[in-house]
Amino acid sequence: LSVGIKEKYQNQRRESSCPTQSWRNEYLHQKITQLLFLHRYQPRGYDFLLRRRNHEVVDEQENWMEIGDLIGPGLSTQEEPPTVVVHGVAGIGKSTLARQVRRAWEEGWLFKDRFKHVFYFNCRELAQSETMSLAELITKDWAAPDAPIGQILSQPEQLLFILDNLDEPKWDLKGKSSELCPHWSQQQQVHTLLGSLLKKTLLPTASLLITARITALRKLIPSLKHPRWVEVLGFSESARKEYFFQYFTDESQAIRAFTSVESNPALFTMCLMPLVSWLVCTCLKQQMEQEQPLSLTSQTTTALCLHYFFHVLQAQSLGTKLRGFCSLAVEGTCQGKTLFSPEDFREHGLDGANISTLLNMGVLQEHPTPQSYSFIHLCFQEFFAAMSYALGDGVLKGDCFNNIIITIDLTGVYDRHDLFGEPTTCFLFGLLSDQGMREMESIFKCSLSRKRLPSLLHLAKREVLLKRLNLDPYSWHLLHCFYEIQDEDFMKNIFIPFTLRICVQTDMELLLFTFFFTFCHRIERLQLNESGQHRQAGRTSGAFLYSWGPFTDSWWKMFFSILKVPRSLQELDLSGNSLSCSAVQSLCDALKSPQCRLATLRLVSCGLTYNCCQDLASMLGASPSLTELDLRHNDLGDLGVRLLCEGLRQPACQLRKLR
Repeated sequence: LSVGIKEKYQNQRRESSCPTQSWRNEYLHQKITQLLFLHRYQPRGYDFLLRRRNHEVVDEQENWMEIGDLIGPGLSTQEEPPTVVVHGVAGIGKSTLARQVRRAWEEGWLFKDRFKHVFYFNCRELAQSETMSLAELITKDWAAPDAPIGQILSQPEQLLFILDNLDEPKWDLKGKSSELCPHWSQQQQVHTLLGSLLKKTLLPTASLLITARITALRKLIPSLKHPRWVEVLGFSESARKEYFFQYFTDESQAIRAFTSVESNPALFTMCLMPLVSWLVCTCLKQQMEQEQPLSLTSQTTTALCLHYFFHVLQAQSLGTKLRGFCSLAVEGTCQGKTLFSPEDFREHGLDGANISTLLNMGVLQEHPTPQSYSFIHLCFQEFFAAMSYALGDGVLKGDCFNNIIITIDLTGVYDRHDLFGEPTTCFLFGLLSDQGMREMESIFKCSLSRKRLPSLLHLAKREVLLKRLNLDPYSWHLLHCFYEIQDEDFMKNIFIPFTLRICVQTDMELLLFTFFFTFCHRIERLQLNESGQHRQAGRTSGAFLYSWGPFTDSWWKMFFSILKVPRSLQELDLSGNSLSCSAVQSLCDALKSPQCRLATLRLVSCGLTYNCCQDLASMLGASPSLTELDLRHNDLGDLGVRLLCEGLRQPACQLRKLR
């Protein structure tokens, strides 16, 4: 995806009025940056990778995709026109990918022989209309005043409809068969029209590409016919660096910014999300412009948003109106509303001058016909909604959970299954952390009650007992909430099972896992990618982590960080996973930590050579606890063996068994 094309597609009719760099207009700086995406036979949670009876991992290596394989024979040999569902977590780059597809087709290098017309629709904007015909829908995305509808629809098999953010409006897309519109000229409610396209009762031979958050898939699945699932996993490690060099046109600034972020492993990991990369670059650019030392210490997305909105944009300049702005955001969240009229703002005490301020900040964007406004990214609306909940301003409704203060409203807005997967909930955990509460008290010049936190943690603890954090991708959403709040007392008292099976697919998930595993004091054994010949008979307890990488040096460094904190882990089995010399060096550095308590290390068939043995030998004399090391089926050579023997002779060596 490294081919350079303009990010803003040519027929876009509205632009943000803010003079600052806009997320929508300058996103990716008019370049396509590498996104990782994976073709699945079903979305995570339906054919989860570990559902085999013997707990072996399904090998999905061959399903990593290129952009040209999104729609075409590379995906499937089936003949039916595809409905491709591009899904992922909030801010991961789904809409970016959708706009890239449209723009690449316009420039003639993608699907030019497959589709004669490609139409892009943002469902946030479609939700402004109550009724519409297919002809009117197409005209919305046609450059000229009058679209030749008959000619366009004469070959529906050559049409691609891109429905971006299909999950944003709270539409009922299922519809009964009798309600689905049979003809392109017929006026229907917008959700019925789109439901007809999804169900293939209208233009059954046309292709569809839709984007949605992973938490919305449960509701969308009944509306889809023969869907193909593509999960966006964000920026690769190299693409993060590429992004910085695209954002900063001055190479020296790019190097300074990237070096600064790379020194903060948690922040660098979070930059796999395009939205986070943009926020980070924007914050660093301001520091450069003000000739300040580059320093961005944020460890969580909540902390980063607080820094961006209140240290970069100075949103507190709204004064007492800021609280009204938060209440506007939470009202929209409760109602599934993302477009706000001037009257909506007035109802929350905000006038035209306040709207202009928010537009100039780049928090809002304007939609001229009819006049309305939306947050520049839905995550921003959810952040301010979470602030309203944290302030105690959210209107409580429903009685799903007695004595749960904040979550009464949240569970009325979100499905119980999706509650911890929603950014609003995740931000709320971060805002209720000690750091978050101190920041908000400074921003709003008031003292805030800490009574809301125990109620939220109680619900989270109950969810852990229910989920057991095994074989369920929903667990990642819960772990992300725990990571945002960084509450060690809560984590120490949470129930952790003796056996844990979990699959890591991104660096962000690895970051969440290493944070969580720090508190897994019941688990004494950890194995990476247990399978086949490396499965030990009788081993049923412990933690089993599954991942197919890519195993970069930074991936291993983060993984081995779990050895540097006091805990009960006694055995680590990496057998069957290829380790580079750099990875071995990171492992040995972690084993030398005074906090490490590891007694057994298994490195069977890890592709080790004599080049790794100097680090291993040095570690043997410095590890405070290692007593067993298994190096079978590695080509160490005579030189490697001699180096290890020298390590064994060191007086401080604790090793009792070497194989």
